[in-house]
Amino acid sequence: MAVLGIGGRLYLKRDAPDACLIDSSAVDGARNAISSICPGYWSGDKVIVSCLPHGTGTFPPNPDGYGMYYYSQYYQGPNRTHITDFTDTFYKTGTQAYPDGQEADDAQFYARPGDVSGGDTIEDCTDGEYWIHIDELGGGSFYTSRAAALEGDPDDRVSLFGNVAGTIGLAPFGSSDFNNAFWRCVVSFGEYAFSDAQDIVSLDSVCADAPEYEAVVYDSDEYENANVLPRSATAGQTAPYWQLICDVANWSLELSAPSVDTTALSEKFGESVKSLVTGGGSVEFLIDRKGFGDEEDNGTTLMKLLLMTERGCKASARFYVVNRGGGVQGSGLQVPGDLYYASELLVTSSAVNVRPTEIVAGTANFVTTGEIRLLEAVQTVVQ
Repeated sequence: MAVLGIGGRLYLKRDAPDACLIDSSAVDGARNAISSICPGYWSGDKVIVSCLPHGTGTFPPNPDGYGMYYYSQYYQGPNRTHITDFTDTFYKTGTQAYPDGQEADDAQFYARPGDVSGGDTIEDCTDGEYWIHIDELGGGSFYTSRAAALEGDPDDRVSLFGNVAGTIGLAPFGSSDFNNAFWRCVVSFGEYAFSDAQDIVSLDSVCADAPEYEAVVYDSDEYENANVLPRSATAGQTAPYWQLICDVANWSLELSAPSVDTTALSEKFGESVKSLVTGGGSVEFLIDRKGFGDEEDNGTTLMKLLLMTERGCKASARFYVVNRGGGVQGSGLQVPGDLYYASELLVTSSAVNVRPTEIVAGTANFVTTGEIRLLEAVQTVVQ
């Protein structure tokens, strides 16, 4: 029987922005913001951050970044609070205690994670998951929910200490494997910074092109290197995640494969071969400022993709022709019988309609790039 068109569904997964390192000097503690964020991130993106000087307690995290001398620009921890003048004794004396209960020669010289001073514990820098807001000048602030990050209210920002030395790592949120790989491989930060391996063919770093196995495979010959052959991208291991584009009125996808005439001279019947398969189309969507969850977004995603010309301008897409619901919208849940086109696309143009008395609507035109596949779900899976 024929299938009644009901607008269809469109899922997008855009290219992940690059991970980067941010010097602590960029932290503005008074505004709870970072003055400059690496390009490619959008407001509402979920990120993982390492050593973010966030905290509501007495002591900022990352005691390795505390100042040690009088007049230091960095936070002076409880281990050095006895130094209030150039003439003060550099070491603790008498009843000067740090941590609690340790005085004079028993006192610790350095601030350490887990030490208790004045009843408060010093925390170490850790990895955290936040949602980011990008302001007009390219600065960033962090929030505990996507809705708050999209709104960008300064009162809802994660509080930051602005005078702790160190380096802050920022990366798009992904699977646990993706997150772990970033922290180990990011340049000048991870534990592989001085012990990297290379593929013997392309000389690519194992961090740039990881092997395809879960456990290391060694060659049989003595003193041979481990197998670090390149692998292809694994679905579900990279960020950002798939998002259902809401408020889509309809989409159209046009595919073509022109024929090339290869008939030889004197032949009575024609011969042809198919040329390249190409595609393009358009999406019509309504424009509204709604607060969606992590797995949903509105049509403004397509509008933003048009404005990007380098990394991040391409997105993976699924155009659902037959979709049986599959439970919660945006969950990416597929059920047997779902039929969809899968490809990557580049947005080439967009338009916005703001006529009086009509709903604000937009259109985006795109072209496909790379392989185009028509797929059918055969089992219930969460993508």
